[in-house]
Amino acid sequence: MQTTYADLLARLQEDAVLEIGGTTVLRERSGRKYWYSVQRLADRTVERYLGPDTKEVRASVEQARKVKADLTQREKQRGSLVRMCREGGLPAVDAQTGKVLRALSKAGIFRLRGVIVGTHAFRCYPGLLGVEIAEAHAVTEDIDVAAFHSVSIALDDRMDPTLAETLKRIGPFVARPGLHRQPTAWRDRASGVLVELLTPNEGPDRDEPLELPALGAYALPLRFLDYLIHEPAQAAALYRSGVLVDVPRPARYAVHKLIVATRRESSAVAKATKDIAQSAALIRVLAEDRPDELEDAFVEARARGRSWREAVDRGARRLPRDAKAALGHAAGGYVAE
Repeated sequence: MQTTYADLLARLQEDAVLEIGGTTVLRERSGRKYWYSVQRLADRTVERYLGPDTKEVRASVEQARKVKADLTQREKQRGSLVRMCREGGLPAVDAQTGKVLRALSKAGIFRLRGVIVGTHAFRCYPGLLGVEIAEAHAVTEDIDVAAFHSVSIALDDRMDPTLAETLKRIGPFVARPGLHRQPTAWRDRASGVLVELLTPNEGPDRDEPLELPALGAYALPLRFLDYLIHEPAQAAALYRSGVLVDVPRPARYAVHKLIVATRRESSAVAKATKDIAQSAALIRVLAEDRPDELEDAFVEARARGRSWREAVDRGARRLPRDAKAALGHAAGGYVAE
């Protein structure tokens, strides 16, 4: 099943470049390289951001340059792969969530460095890791998307249409009332689906929403989020012909869940329990199949300072015994006591 999922993901990555069209070029900005698609439209030139110059993005660009295919036929082929993945037991998204993710993807939110966080990201990990994770079949109505404020400012590209406009086109989404004038979350009055936009709080503590220009919206700043969404991975959400999304690296997700579990309010015991369950499930898999990735993510988090180290350690102490042992084995004999 992992081969089928990998094939689906590769096709989604290639088709994402093909669907934008234009000529792919490599640009250097602030000492880093990024891929763009350049198109001439009437009397102006339009550039669309494709991604940083990583191995995965380069492979998609090179393959897209070679492919001269009917996108409709390729979409049908992807649909067949999605059905095979679902029949093989990989978690799929429900129809309403899939509809939202598909619309957001087409508008460019993931291309512009938006990252799915929370349970919907977790549900992508069985496909990425090639293992069965029972906890990944849990469902949620919340779709949380996170993006860096600094990156959103630097990108010379925009969602089209904006996040709020995209949501209004697919359902009766209304801004969720909050303390501030700028909304950071929208709820579908028909289905109950909630879409919330988040961003790392990297400076002094603040409650005011931060603008994400590339997404045409404001986001709620949260601590520890910069660690979670650093260098995300691409994944395939199983809906119709597949949706290409960005999710946190599994090892970072596992460690981040240890942190957030300790920061939940006393009224959110169920959520904290789910945090630990998801972290434990990933730790068991990663300690066996990708111990170096788990160790690197764990060591990095604890090296970020006293508050980080204490939060990680408190979370680790709440792990089931077998997950504690797996973490200790991967992290050089670490003992969660």
